[in-house]
Amino acid sequence: MNLSVISVGNKPNKWELEGIEHYLKQLKNNIKINFINIKGQQNPKRTIEEVIKIESDLILEKIPSTSYLISWDIEGEKINSKELSMIFERSMQINANICLVIGGSFGISKDIKKLSERVISASNFTFPHRLFRIILIEQIYRAISIINKKPYHK
Repeated sequence: MNLSVISVGNKPNKWELEGIEHYLKQLKNNIKINFINIKGQQNPKRTIEEVIKIESDLILEKIPSTSYLISWDIEGEKINSKELSMIFERSMQINANICLVIGGSFGISKDIKKLSERVISASNFTFPHRLFRIILIEQIYRAISIINKKPYHK
């Protein structure tokens, strides 16, 4: 399965890369992940709406055209690890690529949410982007472990 992760924010720093790499090493035979980082557009001269619009336009340019699009948003649907694995498994069965979008600090536009097949919330908590990227990669690893019936997910 090919997967793209589009994330708005700063480029990953050393500790973040180490956390991501930990899970990528374990996934190397099961999945190919393409990380696309987009620089946040916050600026004191811009309104929140302007920032969301600019960031969303940059995201839209990067979404692979044939992807099953999943956006992460605090207002999205709450699912568990098993349900995420089922989404991945269905995508693998039809050989679909998945694109996961993590918006900027102010979220993602309604246009991206409408374009998404699923809008999912990881939690009612708010996470810093640096930490959420690691959480997301861990959940991808957990979903693949569930699909492969490996004991990690328990």
